[in-house]
Amino acid sequence: MLRFPDVSRKLSTTYRIFHDEGVTGVTHFLRWRLDYEMRLHAVRKVKSVTLDGCTVNMKGVPDSETKIDLAKEDYEVAERHLVPKYLDRTLPVIELGGCIGVIACITNRLLVSPDLHVVIEANPLAIPLLTETRDSNQCKFQILNKALAYDAPSVTFRPTLNLLANSVQRKTGEEPVTVPATALRDIVKERKFDSFNLICDIEGSEWDLVMNEGDVLQKASTIILETHARFIGEARNAQLLAKLGELGFQIVDQEATVVVLKQSHI
Repeated sequence: MLRFPDVSRKLSTTYRIFHDEGVTGVTHFLRWRLDYEMRLHAVRKVKSVTLDGCTVNMKGVPDSETKIDLAKEDYEVAERHLVPKYLDRTLPVIELGGCIGVIACITNRLLVSPDLHVVIEANPLAIPLLTETRDSNQCKFQILNKALAYDAPSVTFRPTLNLLANSVQRKTGEEPVTVPATALRDIVKERKFDSFNLICDIEGSEWDLVMNEGDVLQKASTIILETHARFIGEARNAQLLAKLGELGFQIVDQEATVVVLKQSHI
């Protein structure tokens, strides 16, 4: 069942905006909210969408920006362009941040060995739809409901119904959930991958990945990475890309906030 923000949450948001930004801020928020509701109304009757050969059942997608983007075919446009262009189809794939499975399905169909593809998704609210998308599109990737982390055996965070914008660093959202932690090195070791493609969209946690697992990242032939300077800041984002350069990666393409890096020695 779809869930909608309750009245108390809306009032709380409005009061916070009024406190921080005054009447002008509230006016801008209400205009945005009206536009958002109108866009949602326009897409609620859409039963399914097909993006680059991947069909998604819209019934399972919560009312959110994600549903709007899917219906407008604006969903993950950069990744949809870059994955077919740069993916090494002969190598396994590790995908961090599977969301609802569109990029996973597009990727899986390109692979010589589609069973050598593992998708990690932290948000348990996304897992049923991710699984349905995989199965209905007859794809073969494995799904792990885990979160990338390095200082604890599990991660507790608040997921949101806007599945595309979830982050384990988020302080607001739905009821807290706890999921097991994992690391890239664990996935590589368990599956004995000597080389692989990495697709990564983990809403800011890419900083922790690069700073903690440089040795493992050097086994990646291609990295397709969505960067999130809006979450980690421009300075950290620049440091992250510089670190990847030190590890031997070169940026070969970029679209919006998604960069493609190739390892020179592989």
